[in-house]
Amino acid sequence: MKIATLLYIRNSSNEYLLIERNNEPNKGLLSPPGGKVKKNLAESPAGCAVREAKEECGLITLTSDWRLRGIVTEKNYPGIGNIMIFCYLYKKPTDKLPSSMREGKFRFIPLSKIYDYKLPETDKLYIWKFVLDEKIDLFSIRIDCSDLNNLTCVIEH
Repeated sequence: MKIATLLYIRNSSNEYLLIERNNEPNKGLLSPPGGKVKKNLAESPAGCAVREAKEECGLITLTSDWRLRGIVTEKNYPGIGNIMIFCYLYKKPTDKLPSSMREGKFRFIPLSKIYDYKLPETDKLYIWKFVLDEKIDLFSIRIDCSDLNNLTCVIEH
């Protein structure tokens, strides 16, 4: 099983930073920045969030700058297989748009229009709903992607 982070970063207008991905998985779709935990270095998910924020967004952060919003386990995600994703919310607004890079082009998306964009199906159907629900302190969901026409989600919080 792969382990990864997704970083939910807002600007002062409460718009979310997303990257239009140039590569698989999710090529051509908008998703939060993030990346895989370096298990060979015994990197923690929080440490991965700090590293990925610097590498992808140019943000120098501490683990205390991030709030764990939830954990998503996806079974048989296309092109990846089984993956566990730690969703982190950056506690501070940042208005600097990161430069484009080989992984894709960044843009800030207004919260009211987030569902108008091409998002990965699991993000659109489930993950954003939980990330944005402030009534939930910490969520945990399991999504079975074995049949992309019939995704199933189990809420574990």
